Amino acid sequence: MEASQEKSWISLLLRIAVASLFIGAVVPKFREGMDLVAAFQGMFQGTWLPMPLVKLHARLTPWAELLIPIWLISGFRLRWAWLFTGLFIISLAFGMIVAKQGPSAADNYSYLLLAIAGLYFSRFDTLNVDAILGGKGGDCCGGTSCH
Repeated sequence: MEASQEKSWISLLLRIAVASLFIGAVVPKFREGMDLVAAFQGMFQGTWLPMPLVKLHARLTPWAELLIPIWLISGFRLRWAWLFTGLFIISLAFGMIVAKQGPSAADNYSYLLLAIAGLYFSRFDTLNVDAILGGKGGDCCGGTSCH
């Protein structure tokens, strides 16, 4: 197997691994009708974060956690998918730091490393919708090389 083929498979495995993390996080929220807004309000009560921002993040979180696995598995505009995923993970980690939830923040930063690796390996990925349709695999640089 060529090095570029191996990197394409690494990219696919990273996409599946991170997608499975988000599927595991989002399924209970939709199945059990979890009141995320109330949970977030309780977690961030007494912190310096403004409650309207906390509520907004709580409302958007399940939808982001639903979008990310679909986006990563499809591989559509893959670099953008990894950028979005990384920024979302940073927002979760930051929130956990503010809420003084150190172990959860540390876990999120570990997931961020997976997203960074996914972003790096996305340039080699040929196992995605963009490659199948003849696109550039999600070039986020407006047609210029990101390498």
